[in-house]
Amino acid sequence: MNGVPSMQRLAIVLAAGVLAAGCAGREPQRDSSGLVRVPSLKPGNLFAHPTRSIDDYDDVWVAEVGIAYGPKQEPMIHEEVKAVGKLVRDVTLEQFPIAEQLPASEAGPCTLKLGVHLAQLEFPRAGAHNNGGATVILEFQDSETGEPLVRFGQRRELSSPTESKVGSNLGRIQRTMESVLEDVGHRLRDIPVKQTGALADRGCQGKVGEVRKDTHLGKE
Repeated sequence: MNGVPSMQRLAIVLAAGVLAAGCAGREPQRDSSGLVRVPSLKPGNLFAHPTRSIDDYDDVWVAEVGIAYGPKQEPMIHEEVKAVGKLVRDVTLEQFPIAEQLPASEAGPCTLKLGVHLAQLEFPRAGAHNNGGATVILEFQDSETGEPLVRFGQRRELSSPTESKVGSNLGRIQRTMESVLEDVGHRLRDIPVKQTGALADRGCQGKVGEVRKDTHLGKE
């Protein structure tokens, strides 16, 4: 798993962006990395690069799965961390169209790097009347430069596991990730498909944009 500081930074950036949204007027609401908030009544907070487009890329590398715990949550053991990491990666590949159809295994000039992070993760305590929670953050970057292009964040109560799930905490995370990825798909419709040709000199064809068109992610 990747380190806590990176996820703390992402959580702080998202929180600052949401605060700015409540305080700013009609000026574009930017976070500390320069991404612009995409307003919507749909769940979650979405930020996108003001000029760069994810639609110019050709594939997606699910490169990072990060976990950071809430202040009262005991860390998971190594085997549990590995299981959660595999689960999150598999669910993302299975349910996120551009990651499923255009998978990559390493950085490249036409590759988007996708990090999926569970920040402030808290499982329910014995006798508690809640399911715990996590701040789920997905961030697309240029895989070679690390420049952030799109970031989505959402604080969620962990879903109740179904009886068919092996391990209640894994079940909670799986169902939560499935719900969040559905929300991400709806929110990405707020970013119109835009293949600018800006990466043509790298040999990029804009396949991400084609998939978004085909799956109606860029349409109302």
